[in-house]
Amino acid sequence: MKESDLITGTYQMIEKGVIYDASKIYNDHFHPLFNEENYYQVLSRMVKNKRLIKVAKGLYYNPEYKDGKQIPLTHKHIKKFMLPYHGLGFAVGESLYYRLKLTSKKPSNYTYYVNHIEVKTRTIQNSKFIRIYSEINDIIIKHIECIDILEHYESIHNINLERFNQYISSFINNYNGNIMNDAIKVINPKKRTIAFLKEILDEYNINNSLAIHLSATSKYHIPKWKTGF
Repeated sequence: MKESDLITGTYQMIEKGVIYDASKIYNDHFHPLFNEENYYQVLSRMVKNKRLIKVAKGLYYNPEYKDGKQIPLTHKHIKKFMLPYHGLGFAVGESLYYRLKLTSKKPSNYTYYVNHIEVKTRTIQNSKFIRIYSEINDIIIKHIECIDILEHYESIHNINLERFNQYISSFINNYNGNIMNDAIKVINPKKRTIAFLKEILDEYNINNSLAIHLSATSKYHIPKWKTGF
């Protein structure tokens, strides 16, 4: 059997509807018997013949079919590839705001904080993965989510103030000053975001030490956030 047939056959046998790292497949199945350059030439032909979909450099989607139609690649496939199990990362940005019903606008881009990639950021189509140096657990996620929402508050499409205030009321019940200070060090938000958070906590009479991150002589822009404006 020719090398090209073996390569094609291998990709036909592995699970469909999954993104694969081509270099891993090569090292696991074909190195050192097959020439690497020839291997990628076979993959290029498979892409041309629509038997594979190239997702990004070195990444290929092995498509599955339903009723004779190819199931398209979505952000869910990308998320499953990058975050195969809990504790590796979590979503912020547009998908977070939509999930919390702060906006009715469905996400067109997806952003994740992750702790397992070697590079600072990795972008795969409309999904961006940002490296953070932190343990990832539920309470840390909640505090970083809050920072992200406040950081981008004014750019959230037609933000629902009632939902936002409901979110804040729920969040402060589990607010932890030490965790928030750690989250601030990890994410490094803008000073105005920290000032925004401080105003909210002060409004709810929640003791906090956020002043240590702010200048007493600076005046920070705080957006309108209370219902009734």
